[in-house]
Parts: sequence; C-alpha cells; structure tokens
Amino acid sequence: MQYTAKKPFNSVLIIRPDGMRYRFQEDHLFKDIRYAQVTKVKVKSDLYRKYFLFLLAPFMIISQLALGYTEGFNWSNISNALVWLAMFGVYLSMKKVYFVHVIKGSLIVEVFATHQRKEAYAIKKAIESHC
Repeated sequence: MQYTAKKPFNSVLIIRPDGMRYRFQEDHLFKDIRYAQVTKVKVKSDLYRKYFLFLLAPFMIISQLALGYTEGFNWSNISNALVWLAMFGVYLSMKKVYFVHVIKGSLIVEVFATHQRKEAYAIKKAIESHC
C-alpha cells in the first residue's frame, strides 16, 4: 500500500510486508524501517496552533478593545485589535495537520503528515496490522 502526500509535504510512504519505506521532499533517497524495530505508532496533530492562537487571539482582541475603551479609542488601539482579529481569522482558515509518528526504540521517526484525520488513522492501522 502506498500513500503519497499532497503539497506542502510531498512525502511518500510505502507499506510493504517486511517493512516501510518513506521519503520526504528534501530527501532523494528512500529510508527503510523494519516492523521488528517499531515499538509504537502515534498520531499527533499540530496542537501549538490550538494553544497559541485559539487562546491568545480572542484575549488580545478583547484587551485591545478594553484598553481603547478606558483610554479612548485611538488609531493604535483599533489597529492592534484589527491585526489580532485578522490573525484569528487566519487561524480559523488553516487546515489541521496530522502527523504519524513511528517510534523505533527510543527514537521518534516522523513518517507521514496529512490534512485528513481519517487517512492518518488508516495509516496507523495499516502499520500496526503488520507489527
């Protein structure tokens, strides 16, 4: 079974009966991982966006508007609130990325990244079925 990611990742993951082969865009050689070396497979998402922008942007918008209310609405307070509102809009328009991490002993090898949660768990299930 072969998975080919679409842009921006351009990685290739080939699941074979004896192991996996993967290649990233910047690497031009395939790397091999044997199933006997795999200790665990995890699916992780990019949570840094959730904690940073999802919590910080609304707080900054409200604080800029509150600051503008107490000091008087001037251009700097309104422009700062608009910038944070634009950042929050960019956050909401971004697609979430799911990473399939294969743990090989104590070394974590990031094998594949995709925008679809369903595809990430299908890859995890395919790898675990061979282990």
